Amino acid sequence: MRPFLVSLLSTLVVASDVIDIPSDIPKRVLKPDIYGYSIEPSSAAPYIKNNLTSNLMTAIAKIIGVPASIRVGGNIADQTLFEAGLKSSSVAVPNDTVVDTFRIRKDWFRGWGEYFPLETKFIYTLNLRNESGSWMNAMKEAEAAIDVLGASLSRFELGNEIDHYINKGWRKPGWGTKEYTQQWHRLTRQILSSASYKNAKHKPHFQAAVFADPPWVPDQHDEVDDFDIINVTRAGLVDPKIIDSYAVHLYPQSTCDAARESRLSLNLLSNHEVVWKNLSQFIPQEAAARNAGSPLVLGETNSASCSGRSGISDTFGAALWATDYVLTAASIGIEEVYFHLGHQSEYSAITPLRYKYEGEQLTAGVRANFYSHLFLAFVVAGNSGQSQKISALPAANTSDFSGYAVFSGSKESDLEKLVFIDLAVWNSTKGLHNPSTLSSTDSDAVSSGHRPQRNGIVECEILRAEAVLIQKA
Repeated sequence: MRPFLVSLLSTLVVASDVIDIPSDIPKRVLKPDIYGYSIEPSSAAPYIKNNLTSNLMTAIAKIIGVPASIRVGGNIADQTLFEAGLKSSSVAVPNDTVVDTFRIRKDWFRGWGEYFPLETKFIYTLNLRNESGSWMNAMKEAEAAIDVLGASLSRFELGNEIDHYINKGWRKPGWGTKEYTQQWHRLTRQILSSASYKNAKHKPHFQAAVFADPPWVPDQHDEVDDFDIINVTRAGLVDPKIIDSYAVHLYPQSTCDAARESRLSLNLLSNHEVVWKNLSQFIPQEAAARNAGSPLVLGETNSASCSGRSGISDTFGAALWATDYVLTAASIGIEEVYFHLGHQSEYSAITPLRYKYEGEQLTAGVRANFYSHLFLAFVVAGNSGQSQKISALPAANTSDFSGYAVFSGSKESDLEKLVFIDLAVWNSTKGLHNPSTLSSTDSDAVSSGHRPQRNGIVECEILRAEAVLIQKA
């Protein structure tokens, strides 16, 4: 990754191509904290056992001016039970990498709540699976989170990937958006009317929906196939006074079953046309969320579901994918993107502790995807303290090349930065191995010849913009 400053431009010539920046190009909000993290509840304790993650998040906050937001949630959120008399702050059964039940007490929230940089905003996923006693367990979780996390608790989610509840046996067949919306309103009313919520100085809001299956993909779990933002807002899940966002999840590839695992491909992952196809299906969903008064976010995502795959998820190609993915999402109105982390997951950008995996001893360390976050921190950092907007450039839109314009205002003359991403495949893997990743998955194939270059030539006269060219190294 190599940033360089230039005086710019209403037209940029890249190699033999001319890239125009239309004056009427659509602009969408580019939040400084667009890049966030989602952490499985059972992985929260391992992540705070050393200063690695805290130091990295502090470095990001210094560049951007605000910390990355953290969602503590995932599959295990609906397997979490609150037990006030637990002997330790948390217990995972049978262990913290294969979890059937995760038990917590109040000070578990304090452990990770105090670990991250000051002003970190948290989203916490309550257990919606367990309906007994009018969601007594979720109410205890909510009370503890409000009391311990205070102003850092920005939003609650009610359940994780609720469109898979029937398949998991947690709801009866026929349970759809109508029934879900009724239960969502019932539990939120209980939380809002509770003494802990009423007495809180800071009152968290909610992130609604939290759906797993993309709208263009037939339901993968034989559920009622009506769980999307359009249908759920029609069913009445609308309340912008307390709903700060609607969340959907997306994994472009998967290791969850043999059929999808056989299709894993780094070349397909880091292909801009595929990125656009995956994300463009959410354009109608984003419009439905916006019409309901709240933005759409990617509440959980990464390269491949079921923890990723070494040799794909931990490569520089995946870092390029994540960069393009976040900027494409922002350009269609998705305001936050949360990359999922497990302390021993192959797609995790940060490995907090050493562990043994497939016969190798992996160290704690930083993997390739974190460098995507680091790079994007410089992209989203404002030059003038003003809110920024982003546009995808129509003329920089091929399978191996994409471009974006970042503005500090609504006019073309407010152009602050250009971002170009070279996704062309060029394998130059050699040198030292990253000891936090599997060495057995390192590629030994090197592309022949000399690596192609794209050189930017500046024309015209708008000053003080920043062009950023990313190339595979």
